[in-house]
Amino acid sequence: MSTATTTATQGSYQQPRTTSNTNNIEKTEEKKKGALDDNPIPGDESTTGGNSLSNEAFMRLFLEQLKNQDPTAPMETQEILTQTAQLTQVEAQEKMKAAMEKMTSAMESMQETNEKTIEAQEKMIESQKKMLESLGLLSDSIQDSNILSGYNAIGVIGKIAETGLNTITLEKNEKTKFSLYFDEPIDASKGDPKITIVTKKVTTGSDGKESEEKTIVKEISLKDYDGQSGWIDFEWDTKDSGGSYVKAGDYTISAEYNLDSTTNKYLSTELGRGEVQSVLYDKGVPYLKLGEMVIPITYAHTFQPKS
Repeated sequence: MSTATTTATQGSYQQPRTTSNTNNIEKTEEKKKGALDDNPIPGDESTTGGNSLSNEAFMRLFLEQLKNQDPTAPMETQEILTQTAQLTQVEAQEKMKAAMEKMTSAMESMQETNEKTIEAQEKMIESQKKMLESLGLLSDSIQDSNILSGYNAIGVIGKIAETGLNTITLEKNEKTKFSLYFDEPIDASKGDPKITIVTKKVTTGSDGKESEEKTIVKEISLKDYDGQSGWIDFEWDTKDSGGSYVKAGDYTISAEYNLDSTTNKYLSTELGRGEVQSVLYDKGVPYLKLGEMVIPITYAHTFQPKS
């Protein structure tokens, strides 16, 4: 077949030769194939991060654009550089976006962790408070148990108990019974044995300080009880030494007897002190019987052998 050549009358462009030779066409097409033509452009977006293109996909599209561009208007160098820069910017933005997403996820996870940590700390504090309360109750229980086990019924009966409960409270004027314990027989010949009933009055001075004033409201002679010892029962008509009824309030009761001529001191006793006569139980709690008084065993602060 013949080959024709045409020369343009204007410009320097020379139209390439054409041939009908099939072999030449195949050789020309083979020359156009590049290193990337063996692999198809990936259609799966899973490796490109969604809507953005990967570097490889972008280069394939770019080369396809170069191969298929209009020979009369080839792509300029500046446009190539612009597209390359755009690819770089898009890739950098995608990396920054991924980094920001990871940072946001990390901050959310950290915030959630902090909230759980605070919640755990609050629960721990609450548990420690409950534990301290339980330990306090346990300590009190152990202390009470030690008291009860240390002063069992057999060990307490017959001993002298000190309670400090030496006061009675009057709410109305009626006969009141009480008991006092005497360690030795009363000797009426030694001094002036008697029971003294005292009331206390608290007053405030001009300087603002409080002072306690004791007033004797009644004295009961013990001469009629000569020779008696141990628990002795008495009765008070709630009248003072002048025969008038006393006012409602608290009254302390004590006694003195058997004056020692050498030391000039009396033996003394008071309400709430004396030999334990028996131990009573109410719902498992032991009570001491001291004359007319019945009190919980824990009210006794001292136990002494009887002399």
